[in-house]
Amino acid sequence: MAVNQARRQRNPRGQGERLRDDIIDAASRLLEDPAGPPLSLRAVAREVGVAATSVYLHFDDVDSLVRAVASRRFTDLIRAQDAARADLDDPCDRLRAACLMYCEFGLAHPGHYQVTFTNPLPVGDGVSWEQMPGQKAWEHFVEGVAPCIGRTPDDPEAARTALLLWQQLHGTVSLRISRPRFPWPPLAETVADAVSRLTAPAATPTNPRPQDPAHAPAAT
Repeated sequence: MAVNQARRQRNPRGQGERLRDDIIDAASRLLEDPAGPPLSLRAVAREVGVAATSVYLHFDDVDSLVRAVASRRFTDLIRAQDAARADLDDPCDRLRAACLMYCEFGLAHPGHYQVTFTNPLPVGDGVSWEQMPGQKAWEHFVEGVAPCIGRTPDDPEAARTALLLWQQLHGTVSLRISRPRFPWPPLAETVADAVSRLTAPAATPTNPRPQDPAHAPAAT
């Protein structure tokens, strides 16, 4: 990857947040390649065109920068899913569109998918669930699943179905990244089938299985 050799102009007073955004953008570019070298703050500084000390003013270490990149990519994913289903009314059609976008997003950005969903997120033990990068993306997903199965987002069944569906989608993305030469079926078809199977109500057999006479209750 080409390194940005041009020395970055100093931000005017009060525009330190702009430098922080530039640092996150640079780290995102470096993490785009899943086979790239491990991220370092010095490499990010070279990419931005600033001294390494400028990066340390905004991020204490690599882990804090990776968390910032993950948070931004989770936000990007939510926006992409919202855009994909914006013109749809049926809740299950909306869910299928969001699930397909999840897969397309991951396959288009394998390095970022590795950061957000494959590698352990670098968070300490003291970080609560509400502070986790991706917590809002999870809630957003549950909110999309709930109306498709006729539940409310706070219904445990909505979270249970969302978890099963997420596991299916994650497997779809991960396998297609690691086994690109396998003859996979069309992505949209795979996602639609997964959503239909996991959101359909459990089938109730119309003709109960005949009972084994040996275990039939004795006649009275």
